[in-house]
Amino acid sequence: MESLRISFEGAARTVTGSRHRLRFGTKQWLFDCGLYQGHREEAEQINRTFRFAPEELDAVIASHAHLDHTGNIPTLVAQGFRGRIHATPATLDLCRAMLPDSAYLMERDVERVNRHGRTSRRPLYRPADVEATLGRFDSHAYHAPWSPFDGVTVEYHDAGHILGSAVTTFDFARNGRRFRLGMGGDLGRSARPILRDPELPRGLDALVLESTYGNRLHPGAAESERMLVETVRRTADRGGKIIVPAFAVGRTQELVATLHRLIGDGTLPSLPIYVDSPLASEVTEVFRRHPECYDDATRKSVIENGGAPFGFERLHYTRSAEESKALNQRRGPFIVISASGMCEGGRILHHLLNGLGDERNTVVFVGFQAEGTLGRRLRDGAERVSVFGEPVRRRAEVVALDGFSAHADQGELVEWVARLDPVPRRIFLVHGEFEAAAVLSERLVERTGAEVHIPSLGEEWELWN
Repeated sequence: MESLRISFEGAARTVTGSRHRLRFGTKQWLFDCGLYQGHREEAEQINRTFRFAPEELDAVIASHAHLDHTGNIPTLVAQGFRGRIHATPATLDLCRAMLPDSAYLMERDVERVNRHGRTSRRPLYRPADVEATLGRFDSHAYHAPWSPFDGVTVEYHDAGHILGSAVTTFDFARNGRRFRLGMGGDLGRSARPILRDPELPRGLDALVLESTYGNRLHPGAAESERMLVETVRRTADRGGKIIVPAFAVGRTQELVATLHRLIGDGTLPSLPIYVDSPLASEVTEVFRRHPECYDDATRKSVIENGGAPFGFERLHYTRSAEESKALNQRRGPFIVISASGMCEGGRILHHLLNGLGDERNTVVFVGFQAEGTLGRRLRDGAERVSVFGEPVRRRAEVVALDGFSAHADQGELVEWVARLDPVPRRIFLVHGEFEAAAVLSERLVERTGAEVHIPSLGEEWELWN
């Protein structure tokens, strides 16, 4: 009988493009299949190329709906994958919104690039590939084990990262022996608005864990809110716009909830807030349909306050392109939240093109900015950038509020692992730049004594034989 093996096909020593292949007996499947985000040429090559034959896969099991974890599944389907795709119900509903939007934005981006005559490109996938992909999904609730193959039992546990996110356990059985593997996906944080805290699956023999913020500590909630309040007030006083690149899933909803509370209690002035993302508007509707993922405070608020904190009188959801363009002509102060969170596509690029040159404005980052992205260049202090191929001189202020991140920081990751019972004997760190993973590895060894590895791209390990 063949052993249990894992190969790291993506997000190895980098943050985006999660893709891990598991093999047990005659079966093989992917855990996540996400888009790599970064320099255009590099991303194009990585996202189109698989180190295995897609038609030989038996399944895909998804941790959550963010595109760096699910956004390349339609490419897999377009290249011959015919198996089932597994996710939580909320992840499935989010994918129904996000994958068609991804295909649409890809087609628009390719049209724009080809129109300028630089090259002749084609999208990674088209709407027909997304339709075929969505038809292959099966959903599974938290704590409802299922068996995709003989000798394998899978169970989802709440990861507290975004709506429907899961820490996934795989229980393998053979000849009276058992082995339990935990696949972390992305791990959330305790005591955050809207979602429950990350759960602790027990009895793991090995763990694959993210390391996005493995070398950093987030500011506390009070400090993060103080920085947000100061930034908003400072920008409003000079008549500027607060431009927030935010992921349509998770960051947008949490930021809206926080602003709702701060304006409601008088901490912030009553500024107009625009969520300029048709996807974010649709995703917010998905949030309303899944109260089973809420923490107790949010569930109570939604029931008692008629939908708050996802909709209130100061908040405007813009849907049409005309509404979006009108915001560029509107005078501040106001807040506009728009996708994508790393400034690699979507309507946020139009707001940056029109707003970066005005010193009254502020760009506020509330999530991680991967290496090679426009967001990373702005966060790192670039004074000149390219937006839609046009050179732009940045005069706007740039502020990073890491305390609003949905990713656990170094301390939270170490504490979560230390509370597992027992601590896994082997831990593999993925979904993080090497420097972050290396620091986290040292902290985990010091605290837990576990054997910690930082796999390279394509590296394969035997987990159990």
